[in-house]
Amino acid sequence: MGMLDRLRPPTVEAWHPPSLGTCQCEWHIEDLLEHEIPLADGSGWVFVRDVVAAGGLTVVPTPDALWIDGTRANERHGPFHWRVFSQRELDRFYDDEAPTRLDDALFVQPGVEAVLWLSQRSVLAVGAPRMCSRGVQGAVVRSLLNDRIRSILS
Repeated sequence: MGMLDRLRPPTVEAWHPPSLGTCQCEWHIEDLLEHEIPLADGSGWVFVRDVVAAGGLTVVPTPDALWIDGTRANERHGPFHWRVFSQRELDRFYDDEAPTRLDDALFVQPGVEAVLWLSQRSVLAVGAPRMCSRGVQGAVVRSLLNDRIRSILS
């Protein structure tokens, strides 16, 4: 074993998604369905329940793909326990010119340890080992409710 091998994260890690009730989530999506998320252009609002119905917050566990290889040699990111498939549905709620990016707003949510955009910003990889899928959805919604992700403040 080389000296740097000790610093490299393990390649195999056992992780099983916690279920509702055994998780350590601050919120669950059910607590936030009646909230309204402002559109980035200031033209109105959308109910959280409508975003969920449109598939903008599809969350799946990734126990077999916790680590993501970077563009540089031997660069790995993670672990990422969840993938949020937004289908670019979330684009209308945030502005790239805003003071805070959506992934940064998600990163500071309780229970979230890592966030990385994948697939040309249509998938969010989320490191949150103690959260359930409904809690990850809730954390994304809490991020979308943050006015700092929009240039036009609501």
